[in-house]
Amino acid sequence: MEGMKPEVVDTLSPPPSDAGSPSQSSPLSLGGRSSGSGGSGSDSEPDSPVFEDSQVKPEQLLSPHGRGMLDRSRLALCTLVFLCLSCNPLASLLASRGLPTPSDASSTYYRPGRSVLGTEGRDGPGWAPWLLPPLVWLTNGLLVLVFLALLFVYGEPVTRPHSGPAVHFWRHRKQADLDLARGDFAQAAQQLWLALRALGRPLPTSHLDLACSLLWNLIRHLLQRLWVGRWLAGRAGGLQRDCALQADARTSARDAALAFHKLHQLHTMGKYTGGHLAAVNLALSALNLAECAGDAVSLATLAEIYVAVALRVKTSLPRALHFLTRFFLSSARQACLAQSGSVPLAMQWLCHPVGHRFFVDGDWAVCSAPRESLYSLAGNPVDPLAQVTQLFREHLLERALNCVAQPSPSPGSADGDREFSDALGYLQLLNSCSDAAGAPACSFSISSSMATATGTDPVAKWWASLTAVVTHWLRRDEEAAERLYPLVEHLPRALQESERPLPRAALHSFKAARAVLGRRKAESGPASLAICEKASGYLQDSLATTPAGGSIDKAMQLLLCDLLLVARTSLWRRQQPPAPTQASQGPGTGAQASALELRGFQRDLSGLRRLAQSFRPAMRRVFLHEATARLMAGASPTRTHQLLDRSLRRRTGPCGKGERGTALVGGGSWPRLPSPLRPGV
Repeated sequence: MEGMKPEVVDTLSPPPSDAGSPSQSSPLSLGGRSSGSGGSGSDSEPDSPVFEDSQVKPEQLLSPHGRGMLDRSRLALCTLVFLCLSCNPLASLLASRGLPTPSDASSTYYRPGRSVLGTEGRDGPGWAPWLLPPLVWLTNGLLVLVFLALLFVYGEPVTRPHSGPAVHFWRHRKQADLDLARGDFAQAAQQLWLALRALGRPLPTSHLDLACSLLWNLIRHLLQRLWVGRWLAGRAGGLQRDCALQADARTSARDAALAFHKLHQLHTMGKYTGGHLAAVNLALSALNLAECAGDAVSLATLAEIYVAVALRVKTSLPRALHFLTRFFLSSARQACLAQSGSVPLAMQWLCHPVGHRFFVDGDWAVCSAPRESLYSLAGNPVDPLAQVTQLFREHLLERALNCVAQPSPSPGSADGDREFSDALGYLQLLNSCSDAAGAPACSFSISSSMATATGTDPVAKWWASLTAVVTHWLRRDEEAAERLYPLVEHLPRALQESERPLPRAALHSFKAARAVLGRRKAESGPASLAICEKASGYLQDSLATTPAGGSIDKAMQLLLCDLLLVARTSLWRRQQPPAPTQASQGPGTGAQASALELRGFQRDLSGLRRLAQSFRPAMRRVFLHEATARLMAGASPTRTHQLLDRSLRRRTGPCGKGERGTALVGGGSWPRLPSPLRPGV
């Protein structure tokens, strides 16, 4: 076989920087570079033979189990067997010697008259028509069994402990861990390349090798779906019952699967060069070997590999094949639930309907550079799933903001309660995802599973708490809002160090609204107005510096503008006389706002108008607060209500006289509006 020749493997030359590759030296010669990499191993991985004093055993150094077939040799064997089964040379040989073939036997059964005439002059034995056809099919069946045994049992490379390939593998594996820890991803990819070569699984070096490897991995995955390939691969190294050999085969498959998986992650994050076909080949190689490794691979790692393959399907394959994403996500979920009964925390959002829909149907892409975001912290820079999870957290926050800042009242949702309930549901899921976020400083070791390394995203939790407080205010549930006050009062360090003014605008807008909307209105009028002025300054800076196209930024700015204007409105309403006194004095005799209050209100209203030019949902709020500004300036409430109703009907279309305006002003808006604008007044 081509794959059994050592000289063929030697032709796969390493990268130019590996001129002094350990594979060119003695298996026992450990350089100083490898001895310095002993502290980078994960606690969960077995002790490396590199750091043991035991000598390499001569019988293991030349063990035939460590030599496997190359992928192009496997594909050539598949082609040969397919041609043998298609052409059926054994039947042709029997026909040339005058013996009946399986086709002759069938013609004898269905056409007895012609078969008698055709065999009249033959001197063959009477048992041949009945015995030879089953013999031909039995021979073909044995050929298929031998073929499968050559591929999965005797063609799989098995690395025995303390052997020369094991020493080389662990040397490069430990060095790759060190390179990953210090951020040298190119050197780490090169060390993984050499580690796979030491295991007898070299990466393709030409287009022909890549095509053969990809086709073989596809065939192997189909066979493993039928459990034939997985059952045979569990007996790699020999058909005899050798428990130690089978354990070594599973360990060898696990080590290779982890190396392929880490290379696939580096490729997805742009740290390893190669096209889409090379990435698909890496993903399938990792998946096939992880399934063959059995219990040597943890369930969290196996589920992570399934999700990585689903991510590769969405990234590299045409849209017509994206249905495979659902299949691999389902396989990941079943792999976890079948034995442990639970899904790792970092992957539980994929089992939620909202998360599953976002992963499968969402319009997102993984970037090579870490995402610097104002609303969530970046995860592990070499884990693509961490970046997708970060995108999902921001997606949940945006969905919640859309429900709160721009409710869409309908006859079936009184006072927008359905939208606010949906917002709280999104925020609860966001808090769960933030608690299980991948920690940025988690281990970079190849054997460590990113799915089990969890941390907390304090930035996303802070924005979720702020939005939840506003939602509870809208629902008039001040007791629930007060429980979240301590979380919102302390700005996370990452937001404190940010140069963007939006987090400070959000914090001071919350303080201003709490002073006038909360149950404990301890702040005086001038003190509350000073907080509003400070929040307004940060908000105006944010509106002036926000980049174009940030929908989540605009939704948050709309919420803060609305919150700040409502706080100013509540401050003005404190100065109004009681309702009986105002009714006896006649309409339009309410207290007029001071010049300072009017100037601040108009400044925030101008910012809201500027936001509405690029964010159309803000226009409805502009009409409402313009009406409030007229009342603060002493205009007639009746005329103001007519203008507001006319503006809303012109913007939203006919929906019944005053129906839309009444819903926006009295129902779907803030609870503490000026009394002259309430419905029926």
